[in-house]
Amino acid sequence: MTHNLILEQTEIAQWHSLIKDAEEQCNCNLDEAMESYLVFTLMRFMKDQDLASQAMALEYLRTHGLPKSMRIEQLRDIGDQCLLLSGLYPERAEKRLVRVSYYVNMGRSAYHHISDNVQKSVAELYRQLAEAFVTLMDLLQTIREFSTPALQPIQCLELWSDTGSQHAYGQLTKGAVPLHESLIDAKTRQ
Repeated sequence: MTHNLILEQTEIAQWHSLIKDAEEQCNCNLDEAMESYLVFTLMRFMKDQDLASQAMALEYLRTHGLPKSMRIEQLRDIGDQCLLLSGLYPERAEKRLVRVSYYVNMGRSAYHHISDNVQKSVAELYRQLAEAFVTLMDLLQTIREFSTPALQPIQCLELWSDTGSQHAYGQLTKGAVPLHESLIDAKTRQ
């Protein structure tokens, strides 16, 4: 896949342009709030070389003893890091001997927890983030593939099976040759 060089004036415009390109490729449209959240999350964490140096589950558990405002901030960081790891750095899951869906589940859970514990106007954004987590991950994986090869087929199969990722499904079926019914034996059909 070839991708045009992005020559936008600001960092915000560059990220926004990448997200728009990915939306077009994934055939989806984020609303302005989700798009903005994703842009600023990318900007906030791209300078962080220590992204998810700790196990997410431990970080998540540690939040339960914190005061509410600190807990919300930590949960937001966990959700955001899980989104970036599952979308841009899925190979880190393999290095940690977990599936990419581990990050998906942790991120969704963090965003849901926030939506249950903040004022209604903010809660809606985090509820949407939790519900659209896989779509956002798919967009980030599309951005990743502008410069990095796609996931391996087994990773795509796991991700599609675990999360319903349309991007992973598309990668699995890209270039696939369907088998004719007569080539499938009776054992396979059971």
